[in-house]
Amino acid sequence: MYLTEKEIFSQYHALRQTYDYLLANAQQVRTLYEGHKPRSLTFVGCGSGYCLCQAAETSTKLRLGLPANAVAGGDLLVNFAHYEQLLQGSMLIAPSRSGGTSEVVLAVKKAKAMGVPVIGISAKEGSPLGELADLSLEIPWAFDESVCQTRTVTNLYAANLALIAILANDQRLLAEIDEAINGGPGFMEKYTGLAKEIAAADWEKVIVLADSELDGIAKEAAIAFSEIPQIAANYYHVLDVRHGPMVLVDEKTLAVVALSPEEYTLQRDLIRDLKGRGAKVVTISHTGADWGSDWQVDVPRYANYGVAGIPFIFIPQAVGLYKALNKGLNPDLPAGLEPMIDLGN
Repeated sequence: MYLTEKEIFSQYHALRQTYDYLLANAQQVRTLYEGHKPRSLTFVGCGSGYCLCQAAETSTKLRLGLPANAVAGGDLLVNFAHYEQLLQGSMLIAPSRSGGTSEVVLAVKKAKAMGVPVIGISAKEGSPLGELADLSLEIPWAFDESVCQTRTVTNLYAANLALIAILANDQRLLAEIDEAINGGPGFMEKYTGLAKEIAAADWEKVIVLADSELDGIAKEAAIAFSEIPQIAANYYHVLDVRHGPMVLVDEKTLAVVALSPEEYTLQRDLIRDLKGRGAKVVTISHTGADWGSDWQVDVPRYANYGVAGIPFIFIPQAVGLYKALNKGLNPDLPAGLEPMIDLGN
């Protein structure tokens, strides 16, 4: 068994540990937050981590009612002077697999020098990020040995969401995260066969469509397709795909579409248009909806839409894995990709 497969299918075991760990450290999180009373939250990450930061930015605005920003680690490092005003009075949160990616570590050092409090979330113990942070949250059971992140991504996504719930004292959000984790093993068992079927179909490029709190995790899904089966993939907002990208949709396109429980007709018509251009479409949405897609994946209708991102990401991860195996690729070692970027500093 490849590491990537092992890590994808063990992600819910790790998620249970991550959830329990966040709850056990909730008071430390609240104490730091209440001690600084930040006027905003700033999320900083690279690659997959940055996608998760974008998801957390949206969830913070919707769930905590606080201004929030996501900044790519390299952007913040190179253009720190551009962001100094944004960082004034903010709290910085940095999710990272290794806790050692140079862009994030060096950017955090600059932020610390101007007095910005930092929460680091890393899947490695004793990392450089952890040493810099005012509060270091370490989830080593979620660390991916494979170059491509899967289990780590899902755990950092859930950790960000749980962190926001803790700060907002949102017990319903915490309960729904718990519910999603409990249902995860059964969800994977139910849809593994479907993932293999989708992977065996004839398609050569991917578009991932999603909105609202699933924006960031859907961007990560596109990265997963690029890295694991090495297939060109792009992310767009659901209805926004008509504004240009639709011209590239054809019979060689797989569309992975996360659909909201809102505005059924508008979204159903979009699926019709994708199908009309020959795309193969898998829809991921609340149970009971009929979208006219080739494949339908049902997730519970959570009151907090961001929770749906936890089961959602399994589908592109699993489809990407099986597509890579069908192509004869080693999903653990994509050529030209490193698990951590070290700028030599």
